[in-house]
Amino acid sequence: MHEPPTLDQIRAALTARQPRRAPFQGGPQCASVALVLAGRPAGLRLAMIRRAERADDPWSGHMALPGGRADESDPGPEAVAERETREEVGIGLTREHLLATLDELPVIRAGVDTGIVLSPVVYYLGEREPPFQLNGEVAEAFWVPLEHLLDPAQATGLVLQRGGQRLEYPGIEFQGDIIWGLTYRVLGAFFELLGRSLPANS
Repeated sequence: MHEPPTLDQIRAALTARQPRRAPFQGGPQCASVALVLAGRPAGLRLAMIRRAERADDPWSGHMALPGGRADESDPGPEAVAERETREEVGIGLTREHLLATLDELPVIRAGVDTGIVLSPVVYYLGEREPPFQLNGEVAEAFWVPLEHLLDPAQATGLVLQRGGQRLEYPGIEFQGDIIWGLTYRVLGAFFELLGRSLPANS
């Protein structure tokens, strides 16, 4: 099914379940990302960013969702997602916008478990898509239609050479960039709950 889900379908699917997650420990081994939706209920868009090129960022230059690691002061994964979204793109999320927190995912890089646990959190802002106010960690931000993410014509892949091995990753093309890796996994888990699948490069 390639038809994008409506807001009512998303609400129904996400409120009918409890997320699988351990008690929140806080600190740098916990992280959250925000899936921030906005737009007409039958034409939703998702806030996405392209990270700035930084030597100290393992995801430098990647397409991503707003988010990051927990501070000791954060009381839970939702607070992490809301703080990071405000800092990175200037969008103020509140609990009124919250739809659901999804299952935790291990953060894996180059096939190695980093020990970081990621909590994706879903929000809906309303029909108006607010402007972005970017900080230094973000090069660009976009409102990406859900329809685009499910379009088979956007399916692509990425090939990397690491340690003498050829590694292939599925991806989705967007304006010359590729959504892949951890962000692709988060989006895949989100759409799976909605009875959809991300397109695969044949």
